[in-house]
Amino acid sequence: MSLCINPSCADPQSSDEHLFCASCGSELLLEGRYRVLNLRGQGGFGKTYEVSDLESNAKILKILTDNYPKHVELFQREADLLSQLHHPGIPKVEPNAYFTFYPRNWKEPLHCLAMEKIVGLDLQDYLRQRGHPIDEKLAVQWLKQVLKILQVVHNQHVLHRDIKPSNIMLKANGNICLVDFGTARSVTNVSNPQRGGTRVVSSFYTPREQIHGQAVPQSDYFALGRTFVYLVTGKELSQFYDGGTDNFEWRSTAINISPRFANILDWLMAPIASQRPANAEVVLQQLVVLESSGQSIPKSVLNQALESESTQAANTSHSDPNHPESTAGSNHTGHQKSAVPSPPASTGPTPTAPESATVPINANIEPSIRPEFSQKCQQVLAEFIGPISGIVYQRTVAQHPEATEPELVQLLSQHIPIPKQSQAFQQKLRP
Repeated sequence: MSLCINPSCADPQSSDEHLFCASCGSELLLEGRYRVLNLRGQGGFGKTYEVSDLESNAKILKILTDNYPKHVELFQREADLLSQLHHPGIPKVEPNAYFTFYPRNWKEPLHCLAMEKIVGLDLQDYLRQRGHPIDEKLAVQWLKQVLKILQVVHNQHVLHRDIKPSNIMLKANGNICLVDFGTARSVTNVSNPQRGGTRVVSSFYTPREQIHGQAVPQSDYFALGRTFVYLVTGKELSQFYDGGTDNFEWRSTAINISPRFANILDWLMAPIASQRPANAEVVLQQLVVLESSGQSIPKSVLNQALESESTQAANTSHSDPNHPESTAGSNHTGHQKSAVPSPPASTGPTPTAPESATVPINANIEPSIRPEFSQKCQQVLAEFIGPISGIVYQRTVAQHPEATEPELVQLLSQHIPIPKQSQAFQQKLRP
């Protein structure tokens, strides 16, 4: 059975032996090579079909259902970007995969894009069917895959701008694929104040700077961190957001991950873009350290840290840059998206995250800690745990505001997984 994609067709089902629709007369063999098999999804301003090509390979065909200029621009941009991005975790598009189709007695052309069919589930559907959150081992495995995909994307000066569970697919072979590049855009075009743009907002996944039309590579990391909070807690992000205090408190709910992995997720979704990772490589380095040293953590230290993080997480907050009424974007299966024209972006340098940075602490919450000791403490901690040292220090001080300098050193040493390095850290900070 073949389908006719003419929007006005009264009976779109036809025999595979026909070349023209028996109902409306439109062609059934699109571009002389694609035969439409079934409708996969629809929403927003597009439809998604499964098609077969000349070699009977299954592919996905995305069709734009209106010709609004901004929608056409986004659609054509997705085709152009996908043709430049080559990675097993990005849907492949062949040459001439973008084309226009003119149905019989239809006033406007249909814009079409054929791409690789990803066999599997998006992570939102996967978690719903699984019935419980993923553990740290699987989370690290998936996070490494997505980061390597983002390396390719960002190296081409492209921002995805809509990372969330429904836009990450788990293939049938266990590999991860990032989909829906319909709102992706080059860094140059995003930050150019002379060009118009679209403001892409997915509730609780979009950082403040992107909401304001100032997306940077670190904006994708924020959305990635929020995605993995959903995966390791199994709860909708709205449950962690307090509209009265603007706090996002999630750590006490994530019972299957270590404080060190939670620190990495908080680093990814730091409120300010410059506090997030400079690039995917620095995060991958931290994940390697996490994996290689995980077996060396004394159980007593790990249990104490877990108890501390669980009971005191309410004292630690990150300002959430989203409003619960933000609109959701679309995914690979055709869910609805809102792409709202944005005002011209303001000029100025694009913020980047330093690979190793210290985070200044408000003197009001650390009265017993000397400023010079605070600075030295963060710098020494960075030698052992890398760029996340600032966030670890800030959280520890916030959770233990009355701690003395020796007590603070002892608390921070618990975040260093290798015992010998933990001891070395303490020795460097002894009076």
